[in-house]
Amino acid sequence: MFQDSSLVDPFDLTSILPVTMQSLPTLEADLISLVARSNHLHTILLVFSENMLSEIRRKIHALSRDRILDHTDLTLLPQLTSVSSDVATLLAASHVRTEWLLVLDEHGFKGIDAATRTILLNPLTIGLPVGSRGFVALSHNMTRVTPLEIPQPVDYLIPPFVGPTSLITSFAEITTFGLDVWPALGKYVAQSRLDMIGGIPGFSPLPAKVSQSPSKKVVPNLDVVSFGIAFPSRNDLMSFSRVVCRLRKHGYSVNVLLYDASTTNPGEDAEVGAKEVISTPDCVIEFATLSDDVQDFAEWLYFFDDIPQVIVALDQQDFFSVSLALELQKYPYLDTSLVRLARADLPYSDWMVSLTIEEWKSFSDADESDWNAPEITIIVITNNRPNSLHRLLDSLKNACYFGNNIGLRINMEQTADSETLRLVRDFSWEHGSLFINHRVIHGGLLPAVVESWYPHSNDSYGLLLEDDIEVSPLFYAWAKMAILRYSNNCSQLFGISLYQQKNIELRPEGRLPFNARTLFTNHDLREPTTPYLSQIPCSWGAVYFPQHWREFHDYLALRLSEHSMTIHEHIVPDVRSNKWTKSWKKYFIELVYLRGYVMLYPNFDNFVSLSTNHLEIGSHVKNQPEDEYLRKQDLFLLPLMPLCDRASVTTSCTSGLLQLPNQTLPQWSALPALDLKGSLSSVDALVRQGNARREKLTQCCRAASLPFDVPDLMCLNDPLS
Repeated sequence: MFQDSSLVDPFDLTSILPVTMQSLPTLEADLISLVARSNHLHTILLVFSENMLSEIRRKIHALSRDRILDHTDLTLLPQLTSVSSDVATLLAASHVRTEWLLVLDEHGFKGIDAATRTILLNPLTIGLPVGSRGFVALSHNMTRVTPLEIPQPVDYLIPPFVGPTSLITSFAEITTFGLDVWPALGKYVAQSRLDMIGGIPGFSPLPAKVSQSPSKKVVPNLDVVSFGIAFPSRNDLMSFSRVVCRLRKHGYSVNVLLYDASTTNPGEDAEVGAKEVISTPDCVIEFATLSDDVQDFAEWLYFFDDIPQVIVALDQQDFFSVSLALELQKYPYLDTSLVRLARADLPYSDWMVSLTIEEWKSFSDADESDWNAPEITIIVITNNRPNSLHRLLDSLKNACYFGNNIGLRINMEQTADSETLRLVRDFSWEHGSLFINHRVIHGGLLPAVVESWYPHSNDSYGLLLEDDIEVSPLFYAWAKMAILRYSNNCSQLFGISLYQQKNIELRPEGRLPFNARTLFTNHDLREPTTPYLSQIPCSWGAVYFPQHWREFHDYLALRLSEHSMTIHEHIVPDVRSNKWTKSWKKYFIELVYLRGYVMLYPNFDNFVSLSTNHLEIGSHVKNQPEDEYLRKQDLFLLPLMPLCDRASVTTSCTSGLLQLPNQTLPQWSALPALDLKGSLSSVDALVRQGNARREKLTQCCRAASLPFDVPDLMCLNDPLS
């Protein structure tokens, strides 16, 4: 039953934790143990008597201040003091909105070993309760507890156990609560099944070679975040050494394995776990080696202090690497994420130390590589500038993609010249799939951009690049880092800009120079070097989010149809984009304004950027005197963030990406927000501004309530509109 199941979907688990006066002193520790190691937990429901409300709020406030619960919703459910905690727990199940439910008692995970906690927090799709303590009825109304080491069907479980929410809520709806809540639930479950099973205690075993090891029992330690590093050679480890040292400095447990005997020279009698050390400029790293005849995942786990939450390896397909990936697929309940990096990119991976453990494990999917789940497709839009296109494609080929497969789409206009056609025909792309589109009817820049990409899922992101753009070799790291940090934070974020703003284009009086650091310093912001949010959509290298891009398609179709209002209607007051009649950005700006959407912008020193605009002659740049052209080009041309010199790299180096406050991307709530004219505002103020404008335009007082729904936004779903 365990082997035929898969992990439940991410963030599809709710936990109910009853709190009593006796368990109140350890509430903080109980909550931390719940959120420490699961990307499946969406909500925690706290159930308690009404007279405990103020004290529980005080404890929750302390955890919120320390951002411990950032990735988990917390709901407080005060109950009448006359209701027992077991009954209150079942009554609380009606508030659960996820498909899976973890039922705890007031003891939380106290007395529950780490391996069982792992399967409870990362459950498998088994259609009946699974827990740690089960009972089988004997004669004369006696029961016995099944031993944990021998999982077998039981008549009922007592908390903690996990199971389908619908099973538990349907029981709660029909039962008359008595003293024996959990035996009654087990009887209800058994009567709904042909096999008459009320539950299953225990958990899936570890890989056989590990679980049968007499000298060392390997189980996850929930109190320590653990990383595994598996590389073939010392050179690989040295290239990645800055990340290893920083992870340890952050308090993580890091176990390192080198498995190519020809490069590690472990000696004739070397066994798995034989330890050596290597000195780097940042720290001394201890590592283990595998001998030639022992290249097995389970043998590697043998020397671990605890099973790693994340394993970092190379993307090359050697015997050990393939074996590692296959073993992790066989044991999904280990909940270990595999990150596979290209060897050439190891020296430039220092930005990864800024990721939280949740971000390392984000977008987890037991059926595919975790690290590839936020899929970024590169979209190149070109016409008849082959030299520009060649420069852009070269910069893309030379960028670091950190083991990801990246699809590239090249979209050529109908009027593309022969040199552009030849360049695209001869181009090869080694980082993923390559798609070529060539229009047969001239469309112009608006459809060329808007129709160049459409997301196929909510994990699909599009990087839009016109051919006079050039990217930094670290552009993908910036985009990936920002998506992992912010994509689930707020529906108001519509994209990630690679380009730094050096000018504000939308003021009625014309283009004005802009420097975010100067603005933030003048307003006494604590961190003037912080990235920031802006309503201005970037067209010079930016990643767009899937839900917002679909909504933009719907909005543009509605605007061009003139069904809601005439095409000449000025949606946004007093901005220059109202005159950009052939620009897709004009309409995206309208949507952004009405919704209060924002885009993340970098803010590095001296305008160092992840993309730059060469401002070459095209749809929006006309022929002009050379002096005037060079002056204007200088307004937009930015220095690209470079790699450190590959020829001199012997260890990992410091990229410019960590020139951030506290060397990490700030939390969402700490990001400054700017309006379309470059003035400081807030996301909430921008939303209120858009709502007021929407009401005036549509004469609709009903608030927009459906996210990413254009008819709802424009009040076309309202029968009175």
